[in-house]
Amino acid sequence: MINKPKDCNNKQDVRQEIDRIDKALIELFAERHAYVTRMAELKNDPHEAFDAERIEAVIAKVRQRALDLGLDDDQAEMTWRNLIEWNINFEKGIIAARNRK
Repeated sequence: MINKPKDCNNKQDVRQEIDRIDKALIELFAERHAYVTRMAELKNDPHEAFDAERIEAVIAKVRQRALDLGLDDDQAEMTWRNLIEWNINFEKGIIAARNRK
């Protein structure tokens, strides 16, 4: 059973819900990573991994979604920029390794 925050009566209830959400988040990150991996397979040059226009479009969407949900848009942006930076480096590594073969 999922408890809404207002229905959590103690710290253990809150922790249980945070753990449930963390599990769902890591599953979503794994799903996203599969798409990042596929994108790296479709690109031919490591420089393709960095697309400033695409990055800024994603960040704009994330900031707006955060605001719509009542979240701190600066924190959302920071989180996504870190994720994107990691993905860029991952893609570059995959592409470069494939090109060395």
